[in-house]
Amino acid sequence: MSGYILCKTPMASVPYYIKNVGTNIYSIEELCYYLYQNLYLVDESLMNVGLCKWIGRELRMKELARRLSILMEHNTVPLEDFACEILRSINYLSQEEMRAYRNQICALEKQSVPVREKLKGDCLMENRKYVNAIRVYRTILEQVAGRPEHPRFSGSIYHNLGCAYSRLFQKEEALVCFEKAYEYLHTREALKHYLLAYSNAKTPIEYESRMAEMKVDEQTRKEIQDAISEFYDRTDIYVQEHGVEDLLSQMTKEYHHNTGA
Repeated sequence: MSGYILCKTPMASVPYYIKNVGTNIYSIEELCYYLYQNLYLVDESLMNVGLCKWIGRELRMKELARRLSILMEHNTVPLEDFACEILRSINYLSQEEMRAYRNQICALEKQSVPVREKLKGDCLMENRKYVNAIRVYRTILEQVAGRPEHPRFSGSIYHNLGCAYSRLFQKEEALVCFEKAYEYLHTREALKHYLLAYSNAKTPIEYESRMAEMKVDEQTRKEIQDAISEFYDRTDIYVQEHGVEDLLSQMTKEYHHNTGA
C-alpha cells in the first residue's frame, strides 16, 4: 500500500501483518484502506480470530472486535458482512460507496474459484508481489488442468505468469510460459510476446533460427524489432556518475519488496 492515510483512531504498538501483500498495518484506517483498495484480495482468510483480537487489544476497539467475533460464530455469514462491518466502524465509505462495495463482493463470490483466483493474482501483480502472484497462477493451472474447454483462460494465466517471471528476471521460466500462452491463444499478440521473450532469453543466432523455423512474417518481425529498439533506447533509466552504489541499493530494496523476502 502507498500514499498517506489520515488516522484519527489509536495506532497499534504491534502491527497486524497482511500476508497477501506482505504489509504491516497499524490502524483501523489502514485496514479499511486495504479492504477497499484491494477488493480481489479480500477472501475468507480475512475472517480470523487473530484479526479480531488485534482490533480489540491493539486498536482498543473492543466493541468492533466483539461484533466481528459474533459474526464469525455463524459459519454461514457472508464475507461482505464481515468486511463491511469493519468499514462501517469509522464510516470509511459513504452509503453509496458501501452499497457498491458490497455488490462487488457479492458479484465476485458468484464467480468460479479459478476466476476469483485469477483476479487475486492480477491484484498481486499490481502490488508487485510477483512471487505470491506466481503461486496463485500455478494453483489455478492445477485446477484447470485437463480442461481444454477454456483455452483462452489458460492462455491468459500463462501470459500473466510469464510477466511475473519476467519481473523477477527469470528469463527461461518466462519463456516457457509465453510459449504455452501462444499455444493456447494462437494470436498475433501472443506470438509477439513469445518472440520478445525468446529474444531476451536466447542468443541472436538462436532467435533468428527460431523466427525462421516459425516462418514469422516481415511485419511481425519489424514490430518485434521496433519494440526491442524502443526498450533499449529508453532514457528514463540511467546510472549517474558515482551513483552505482545508490542504484544497487535501490535495486536490492525493490527486489526484496517484489519477492517478499
